[in-house]
Amino acid sequence: MLFKVATLLLALIATTPTPQGRTEWIGTTGHRTKTRIFTSPQLTTHPTLVIVLHGDAPFVKPSYQYTLASRAAAAIPDTVVAALLRPGYTDPDNDTSDGIRGHTTGDNYTPEVLDQLAAAIKTLTTEIQPSHVVLVGHSGGATLSADLIARYPHLAQGALLVSCPCDVPAFRHHMFWTHPNPFWFYPLTSISPLDGVKDIDPKTKIRMIVGSNDPIALPTYTTSYADAVRARHIDVETVFLPAKEHEIFLEPAVLDELQKLIISLR
Repeated sequence: MLFKVATLLLALIATTPTPQGRTEWIGTTGHRTKTRIFTSPQLTTHPTLVIVLHGDAPFVKPSYQYTLASRAAAAIPDTVVAALLRPGYTDPDNDTSDGIRGHTTGDNYTPEVLDQLAAAIKTLTTEIQPSHVVLVGHSGGATLSADLIARYPHLAQGALLVSCPCDVPAFRHHMFWTHPNPFWFYPLTSISPLDGVKDIDPKTKIRMIVGSNDPIALPTYTTSYADAVRARHIDVETVFLPAKEHEIFLEPAVLDELQKLIISLR
């Protein structure tokens, strides 16, 4: 989530059952990532693993990733859905994943953040032995999902990118003029999804959703990324939600597209 106020590497550190799924801390000290895991009522020995990543959430402690994960596990059979708390972030339980949160100005899509998330996803994959892995991200979480399928081409077989600022330089320039702050022009090591398209496994399936009136992750960022992906003959589809803005992660259309993506992979 970006700029709107109203709104598991190597060792498993702890596992705590909760009424809303179970919480697992994944990784070694200094690289621990909080993960809340939800499962479908009935599972095969090789379910689909869905990874959910929240947005940049500059003004709130993000929890909506847990809501989406819970709904997905309840609605889509044979799934294990893991919502990751991104590095450096604190959720409403006051749990904080290790790592650097940054200034939430497009500065936390870094190699270090990507490596920590990838390590957590690899640990979950080893633990669950899924048939497929699907990444689902909103806003900055969509940027990270797109970066992950490029930096680690065999990490996931599908990605659903929601409200993605997939052209990071253009996004930061736009945000400077709409939310003036010198941090938008600070040098950074963030990776822009557009720069990684050439590294994506051609067999990856990508789906994108954006609100037609999104004032933050402009629809043109979705279009330009989809065009670049399509030029490599990668399976990509885009959905534009009429009259919707940025906060669309919990819209029914997102769950619908996720279910269709998982069915197409199976």
